[in-house]
Formats: sequence, C-alpha cells, structure tokens
Amino acid sequence: HVVTGSASLEVFIPGEAKPRFAKLLGYSECSDLAVVDVDGEGLPYLEWLDGSITTGLKVFAAGYPLGDPEFTLTDGVIAKTDSSRASLLSGPQEVFEHTANLQPGNSGGPLVNEEGKVIGINYLAISGPLGPQFFAIARDEALSLIEDLKAGRNIGSIGINGQAAQIGSDATGIWVAAVQSGSPAGKAGVKAGDVILTLEALPMAADGTLKDYCDILRSHDLNAVLKVQILRSSTGEILEGEINGNPLQVVFSPEPVDPEPDPTPDPTPDPAPEPAGSCAGSCGEQSADGCWCDDGCETFGDCCADKAEQCG
Repeated sequence: HVVTGSASLEVFIPGEAKPRFAKLLGYSECSDLAVVDVDGEGLPYLEWLDGSITTGLKVFAAGYPLGDPEFTLTDGVIAKTDSSRASLLSGPQEVFEHTANLQPGNSGGPLVNEEGKVIGINYLAISGPLGPQFFAIARDEALSLIEDLKAGRNIGSIGINGQAAQIGSDATGIWVAAVQSGSPAGKAGVKAGDVILTLEALPMAADGTLKDYCDILRSHDLNAVLKVQILRSSTGEILEGEINGNPLQVVFSPEPVDPEPDPTPDPTPDPAPEPAGSCAGSCGEQSADGCWCDDGCETFGDCCADKAEQCG
C-alpha cells in the first residue's frame, strides 16, 4: 500500500546527503508486498531469520516513521504467531501480532530479532477498546512471493492501492487511493477516487474487509477477465466494464440539477402580432387570428390566398 500508484520512489541511505531513486519491480496487493530495485551496488542489507518464530520472541520494529530523519527502534514480543483478524482486514494470509509500537511510516519496515535478523514486515496498526494492536506480514509469506515479484510477476493484483470503505448508509466497496499506470485496472479506466462496488458480480467489502476481493484475485490468473462495477465519486456516475476486457462505460448518471431561475427579465420583446387577414400557421393548422389553412394547398401562400375569407 506504500508504492502502488506512486509517481516516483526515493530511498534514503544513512550517511548519504541525497536520496537514491528506486524502481518498482513487482507487487502483490493482497499480500501488501512489493519489491523495489534501488539504484547502486553494494548497499547494506538485513538477512532473514533462518529458524522458528514463536510466541514471546523478543522483537524490534525498525524504521523512520512520521517522516523523521532519525532512526527509530521500538521493542516488544510476538503476541500471536497466527492472527486471523488482521488477515481478514487487510489481505495477507500469514500474519503475526506483536507489541513493538508502530507509527505511520513504519509500514514496509522490518521487524527483527535481537540479532537483527528479519522475521516479518510491519504493515498494520489497529486502535481498539483494549488498546492498539500491531501486525507484521510473516516471513514465510514474504519469502514465497519475493522471487516472483523480483521477476516482475505481479501476484493477487489488478494494479490499485485500495481499502475497504463504507459508502453512505447502505453500500460498501473498495476505495481506490491510487492506480498503477499500465496495470489491468488502469487500462480498464479505473481512476483514483473510484469505488469498486462489485467484482465478478460480488459486492465488495460487505463485511468491512478485503477478504472477498482478495479471494477473487487469488482464484484467477493475472490476465483473467473480471466483471467490475465502479462508482465514480467525482461525478456520482456508475460505470461497468471488465478488468482485462471491455473498458468501463457509464451505465447510470445522476439527473442534472436544474439551475436557479434567472431573476433578470428577458430583454427580448414579444413578437409583433400578425396583421389581420394573414395565416400565421401552416397548412392544416389554425393561426392565432383564427385562420384555417387546409392540407390541400401546395404552398403556404396558396393556402392563405384560397382561404382568405376565413381569415379574421
């Protein structure tokens, strides 16, 4: 959810005055993962933990949250090695809960053990009645996707950065924050600010989560044709079309609002009345002065000449 649809990516390296540019190689919406290639060679990196991850393991959330250039490290423990609640809310299937404090900007940063080995990727914080909860994508889910993403194979994606949303009082959908250029969604005509109401005729986010959306994407190939219905928030229009098929077309547009009446009087004068004895209407019609012209006349002039006696 950090990089999909971004116009550019910059990576700051400690000790360097200027950021380095990075290129997006591949992404997975429903696993909330992406792989970027940072300009340069020989850059420092962290290694993955090669061992078991258990409840109670001491962990640290590392990163630069809140746009602060100073490195931040918070500590905690693994609270749950399998958190189904977070998985339902956001898409990743293998998630664990931990107690190391996360702040905006920690997403995508590593969760490490005391030796600095990566055990997960921080991505979600939830506020609740019992206090905040913090979640990381498990190492095993990330490792299962990284090679495909490095090769440019997007997985479980149509190319949007989206989240479950409530639309009014009785509708739900996937609100689109950004669209990746050239993606299936982009080619279909999906725009930032749109709301995906249905995918394959199934209402989206009816349970307040991305589960149905991600189940559909995981059940289809990246190039599969998927029927989609969109609410364009900027206009109130409903559009229908296909991902990897027919582009979106407007199927409903709200009635335009009648403009307020112009209080300024019309300066155009009323037309002058027809002189007596003339036919103002066409053949077969009655003019304002009572003249009838029948349908047998070849021209308007003939009509009025033949029937002049009927004209006032």
